[in-house]
Amino acid sequence: MNDDPSSAAAPAPGPVVFINLWPQSGMKHYSESLMHALAPAARVLYVRNYESTVPVESRRVRLDPVRLTGLADLFALVREIIRRRPVAIHLNSELPILLPLFPLFAAFNSVITLHDAVPHEGESLAKRAFMRVHLWLVFLFMRKVIVHSAAIRDQLPPFLHARTHVLPHVNYQLWAREKSAPAFDGPFVVLFFGRLLRYKGLDVLLEAFGSLDPQRFTLVIAGEGDLAEYRIDSPNIRTINRFISDEEMADLFNSAHAVALPYLSASQSGVAYMAFAFEKPVVATRVGALADVVADDCNGFLIAPNSAAELVTALERLAEPATWNRLVENVRRQNLSADDEIRSRLLEIYRA
Repeated sequence: MNDDPSSAAAPAPGPVVFINLWPQSGMKHYSESLMHALAPAARVLYVRNYESTVPVESRRVRLDPVRLTGLADLFALVREIIRRRPVAIHLNSELPILLPLFPLFAAFNSVITLHDAVPHEGESLAKRAFMRVHLWLVFLFMRKVIVHSAAIRDQLPPFLHARTHVLPHVNYQLWAREKSAPAFDGPFVVLFFGRLLRYKGLDVLLEAFGSLDPQRFTLVIAGEGDLAEYRIDSPNIRTINRFISDEEMADLFNSAHAVALPYLSASQSGVAYMAFAFEKPVVATRVGALADVVADDCNGFLIAPNSAAELVTALERLAEPATWNRLVENVRRQNLSADDEIRSRLLEIYRA
């Protein structure tokens, strides 16, 4: 029998603790896809406040990302972190309720993904102030920052650049396991998807549709937000002005020929990745990191922001069957952020 304490087995390393408390839409889609990519190569404790199908160890909590609800679960999370001694704590985006835990996170290998570096056009003064304060807290307490393009990194304050890593955006194939393409025996269907915020340029898209043949083109606007400021009275424009479930989302992308992102400003867009997962070409503006994802005349078309005329031209080109088929085939062949690429790069960042 060997009584030498040095021969005792070393304790197993703790898991990666990944936390997302945004229970709907893009942040949920992102987190589920990232956990799906990471799971084969790492022990993961996935902390979330929604149901999940990803086969990893998880903790479902009652925490609200912006309100002081579920505080008992907050204290339980602190105990869990101290007990498990994770190899990394990874936060998905800004989670105000977790700000009191930032000093604790500083004692660990703490990582945060920032999906936006600057507030979107039209954001409230309170949101702008919070984002500014949050970036300072990230500097003080978080060891590593993840963004999804060099363009977003360059928008961050210089004091964060040294600790910022660029990780490709995760793919959304998890959400597009069943996909189909609409026929060309009816109108060409363009989908505008997501929350209705001013910076997304819906007014430009509506202006463009005023110049398109209503017999050849249909626009579907799907998402939450205020439509009252837009004058929508055309029979070839359909609106679904509410939260879109994941099941309905799949139906909308499958029934569309293309997806429009006429953004006036942006850091990035998960909608583009969802479109590509469903094998749909994208018409997008040259803002933020969209040009890093949409390749002009390859998997879509790039246009100038705030140009209804360019948008009309791009949609008319895309509606030509030969052009559409070529771009769809290119979307199928492209390899945007495969799971193994994301997994390898993320593990590198954790180890750095």
